[in-house]
Amino acid sequence: MNEKIPRELILEIFSRIPVKWLFQLRCVCKQWCNFIDDPCLPNMHLAQATTREEALILAHWFHVRHRTSSLRLMKEHDRSPKAIVEFPNRGRYELENSCHGLLCFVKCGKEEEALVSNPLRGELLMLPESTVMSRWPHLDRYGLGFDSSIKKYKIVHVFFRDFDWAKRGYRLGAEVYTVGTTSSWREISQIPCYPLYKRAVYASGALHWLVNYEFNPDNLKSMVISFNIKDEEFNSIPHQEFPSKVSKWFELVDLRGYLGMVDFSLGTHIEIWKLKDYEKKEWVREYRIDIKPPHGVSISQYIEVVGLMGDGEILLERYKKLVAYNPKTNGLRRIQTLNNDPDMDAPQVYVYTASLVSISGAIKS
Repeated sequence: MNEKIPRELILEIFSRIPVKWLFQLRCVCKQWCNFIDDPCLPNMHLAQATTREEALILAHWFHVRHRTSSLRLMKEHDRSPKAIVEFPNRGRYELENSCHGLLCFVKCGKEEEALVSNPLRGELLMLPESTVMSRWPHLDRYGLGFDSSIKKYKIVHVFFRDFDWAKRGYRLGAEVYTVGTTSSWREISQIPCYPLYKRAVYASGALHWLVNYEFNPDNLKSMVISFNIKDEEFNSIPHQEFPSKVSKWFELVDLRGYLGMVDFSLGTHIEIWKLKDYEKKEWVREYRIDIKPPHGVSISQYIEVVGLMGDGEILLERYKKLVAYNPKTNGLRRIQTLNNDPDMDAPQVYVYTASLVSISGAIKS
C-alpha cells in the first residue's frame, strides 16, 4: 500500500468494509494485517455499523447425544453450516444478549458458567465463577454492556438470594464483572424492582429486560427494566399502554441500536414499537406484521421475532422455519427449514452484527 497515504485515511477506508471481508483481507499481506488489527479500527468500524447495514444469521447448535454446543454462520438454503466456534465444556448454553458483536452465554443447569465470545474471531472468554449462591439459577439473568466512560465491557448478573413460592416473596441481588479490570465479581447494592425475564437488549448505554410475568404485581406500570452500565443503576422504562401487561406476550429486540418492543397479544397482527427518543422516552410504532401464512408457515403467538436483517427485512422463526418479512411489500418469504437431525436440537437463531472487537484486546486495554 502506498506509504504516502495517511494512516488515518487507510483506517477510515477499512472501517467501511464489512467484517467478514476484513478477516479475509488480513491474509493479503502483513501490512494489511497490521492495519486491520489496529486497536483504533474496532471503534471506527462500530461507528459505521448502522449505515453499513451488515447483519449475519448465526445459529447455535446443541448435539443432544454428545452434549456439545457450537456456533455456525448460516446462509440461505444451507441446512448444515460449518461450526466457527466450539464451546469448551459439555452442556447446553443459552444466549443472554449481544453488545458490539460480542455474545454473552450462560451454561444451563446447576453448574452456572458464563462466557463471552466474538464468533467471527473464534474467541471465547470464560468468566470467573460467581461469588454468590443463587437459590434459583434457572431464573437468573445476565447482561453484557459497554461503559463508554472507562472504555470497558461489563457483565451484570441478577440472581435470587431467597424465594418463598407460597408467599410469592423474593429477595434479589446483583453483581458486576468488569472485563480486564478485576479477576472476580463484585456485588452492588442496586437491584431491580422485579425479577427479570428473557434476553437482555443493549441500547443507549443500558441493558433492558422484560419483567418476569410470573411475579407481575397488580399495580405494574412498566414491563421494561433497564440497567445503566456507567452508573450501575436499575430503573423502569415507561412505555405506551398495551392491551395486555402480561410480559409473556412481549419481546424486546435490537433495532440497529434502538430498543424495540414486540407485541404478540393482538391476535390479528404483530406490532413492533421502537424507543425513538431515549431521553424523552418517546415510542413509535415501527412495524405492523399481518398474520398471513406464507408457504404453509402459520404465524401465531409462538413465533419469534429474531431481529432486523441488513436489507431491512425482519427475520421471524416458528417451529424450525425461518421466514423474512419485507416491510416495503408487506410480504413474507420462507428462508429455510432448520436441521431435522434427531441428534441435534433445533438451533437457536440470532441476527448478529459482525464486529472487529477482540476479547483479548478488551482484557489488555
